[in-house]
Amino acid sequence: LLMLYQKIIRPILFCFDPEKVHNFTLKLLSILDKSQFLNNLVFRTKNFTSPRIKQKIWGLYFRTPIGLTAGMDKNATAATAWSAFDFAWAQLGSVTHQAQPGNPKPRLWRLPKDKGIVVYYGIPNIGAQAVANKLSKTKNYRGLLSISIAKTSKIAMQAAAADYAESFKILESHGDIITLNLSCPNIEDFAGLQKRATLEPILQKITELNKNNKPIWLKISYDLNKQQLDDIISLSKQYNIAAIVAVNLAKEKSHLNLKSANKNKPGGVSGQVITQHANKVISYLYKNSEDKFKIIGVGGIFSGTDAYDKIKAGAHLLQIATGFIYNGPCSIKKINKDLDKLLQKNNFSHISQAVGIEANKYNL
Repeated sequence: LLMLYQKIIRPILFCFDPEKVHNFTLKLLSILDKSQFLNNLVFRTKNFTSPRIKQKIWGLYFRTPIGLTAGMDKNATAATAWSAFDFAWAQLGSVTHQAQPGNPKPRLWRLPKDKGIVVYYGIPNIGAQAVANKLSKTKNYRGLLSISIAKTSKIAMQAAAADYAESFKILESHGDIITLNLSCPNIEDFAGLQKRATLEPILQKITELNKNNKPIWLKISYDLNKQQLDDIISLSKQYNIAAIVAVNLAKEKSHLNLKSANKNKPGGVSGQVITQHANKVISYLYKNSEDKFKIIGVGGIFSGTDAYDKIKAGAHLLQIATGFIYNGPCSIKKINKDLDKLLQKNNFSHISQAVGIEANKYNL
């Protein structure tokens, strides 16, 4: 089935506009979302786990170490369908307090020679209340939900904390985890949310509101330097942040040596070309975490080996989007099976034993 997708289905899909294909796929997945029978049917064929890769972190059960990256299901269209494809959780959104249309189309391009994507969406979504209304009617069959919230684009930077707070109040009860997206590369000055002076009031406000002690994750930029990372690390420790999601799309493309026709399109880059730098950031976070927070590894995971590299660099959990697009519905099961084999081959009885064992291999 993996070969069928790669050799026949993917070439057909890649003939059409990527955003239209994405929206069509979400419509199909929404059928799984509404039918427990179909959801269970897919789950029985597309899932793998083992005692070696199961984890319990923050009191939550992760049946595999792989979750869906934010951006794939912006409006919770198929919130519970993703678990049928071996994702332990789906990160929905990003969602803003106020609905917004995002950037003008076209805003999504494939980079087939680079096994990547250029994304210029600009966080289009139906708004926090509309997403909450959807989730209130959703029956979760299995798996966890992380909801990614972001600043409404038209809201001034000095009002960011209040804007995040409004989204948090509306959405907190609908997710197992809340992720604060600080790093969309497709909105002007959005990365400025990671500056200490702007970030600290956001974390203060969310900490005050987080009466149920939901795990709070921070999603950070690809393009941060050591000083910027140090500020985020310091604040994460101070405000008991559960995890840092590393990393978002690469905004600067000049150093990526892209080969595909769409390499000069506006937007951030995902996929294989950001793998090594993502691993360096993961390693840096891990080596400076003092075990005060976990790392969620993102960026260029297409195989069990890619997943294992990120775990050895310091990631406790992983998120995938582009690898799923390129390799299809069977790919997450295969990655989990191959990861399990690699852990077994290296005589690890549990994935936690492999976290960070090669962190010193990567220097930022």
